[in-house]
Amino acid sequence: MEEHEWIERYALGRMSVEENLHFEDEIKKDVQLAQELKELQETYRLIKEAFLEESAISTIQRLQADDSGISKTVPLYRYFFLAAASVTILFISYLSLSMPEFPDSENDFTVVRSTNATTMPPDQRIIFDQFFEGQAHIVEGQYVMAVRNFEKVLESDNLRPYFREAAQWHLIVAYLKSGDLARAQQLYKRFEDCVECEYQVSSVNRWKIWWQIHWKNLV
Repeated sequence: MEEHEWIERYALGRMSVEENLHFEDEIKKDVQLAQELKELQETYRLIKEAFLEESAISTIQRLQADDSGISKTVPLYRYFFLAAASVTILFISYLSLSMPEFPDSENDFTVVRSTNATTMPPDQRIIFDQFFEGQAHIVEGQYVMAVRNFEKVLESDNLRPYFREAAQWHLIVAYLKSGDLARAQQLYKRFEDCVECEYQVSSVNRWKIWWQIHWKNLV
């Protein structure tokens, strides 16, 4: 069973007691797995709110009662249709507007740096400085500058696979947000079927990037 199916079964309460216990043990040991579960649960929460929003229900009931003084029974299926449409709009809005989030372990120097920062060769220190500047530029909305930063990082032939993948994912977002959709899509395709990638990006964040690339290609 694939990891995302495992997460989904847990989030929907479809596991046996034994499976639940095993999954919860795995969550304690795997930070990335716990993060993916949290993101999926948040998505389900938003969807559930769209169906159960009390104010929306009371509004519909009031409109039914007040319909120009005429008592009319609106077929129930129409409300299900409206609710489903609301969920679809909510989910699309979430994918379209939400900024992709990446693992923050690249900020842990023990993960990405083989030497102490104070003794790092100047050319290697420049590469890492470019990476962190690129991150800052994305946060600040300066996407063209972020593109330059991450492209500069990837010019180096001496990057660990984990750090190279981290730079590529950030560059995808920089391309996407700067309007260079062709390059964003081309670079994203490298990760579509990646099963041995070291830099693990959650399914939800992959969906965000995929959707935003294709949505902007349509509009």
